[in-house]
Amino acid sequence: MKNHTRTLKLAALAVVAFHFVVLVLHSIAHQTLPVNATPAQLAFIVPVIIVAPVVAGSMLLKFEKAGMILLTASMIGSFIFGVYYHFIADTIDHVAHVAHLQPVFWSQIFQATAYLLAISEIFGAAITLVCLGAGLLHSDRSATSGSTRVARRAGM
Repeated sequence: MKNHTRTLKLAALAVVAFHFVVLVLHSIAHQTLPVNATPAQLAFIVPVIIVAPVVAGSMLLKFEKAGMILLTASMIGSFIFGVYYHFIADTIDHVAHVAHLQPVFWSQIFQATAYLLAISEIFGAAITLVCLGAGLLHSDRSATSGSTRVARRAGM
């Protein structure tokens, strides 16, 4: 069971790294084309899509459960946002509209990374939900307070 948990944790970290690299390429495509996000969209993009997965990945090293919960929330939020703006809403951010923008290379990068982001987000959410749902994670180390340790030693 411990090996399985370690494998899933490493997979979650790999998803965070992959998501970040794809996100950087997608951001460059956004700027190059230009397909600019609104201030309201940026208020969601920066904390949820950019910062939260990186913070969650670093939390996984010491605070497994909290890191998995944050990663789950950020991946699900990112997936919903990305699917809506890239594939559903009739906006400049829709992959069908971006397909006609120049330069063609960055238009293709934008489209490819939109799909790769969605795939990485759904995969990241699935991994974390498996870990959380199966109870594979230990309680966070910081959650055990001194009084709990004293009570355990006293046989309480």
